[in-house]
Amino acid sequence: MVTGHGNIKAYLHKYKIRESPICSCKTGEQTVDHVIYDCKLFDEERDRLKAAVMRTDNWPVSKNNLIKNFYKNFAKFTNIINFDKM
Repeated sequence: MVTGHGNIKAYLHKYKIRESPICSCKTGEQTVDHVIYDCKLFDEERDRLKAAVMRTDNWPVSKNNLIKNFYKNFAKFTNIINFDKM
């Protein structure tokens, strides 16, 4: 997900696999940054991720630091996302 490849609508739209890049939450394009930092569909899950990050760092944290320093928490966050249903 962090690379922007895969089932992200903006990526699939770029290659004409999806008709629209708009996220199911209807507040913007479904990009990696949108899903991690903004998407309303994942507010509760993001709050848990933010709480874990904010024990030792500030939010928002870079994607690089999410992977490097908070991999276990970030993996929990990303594993709940079912892109096929979005």
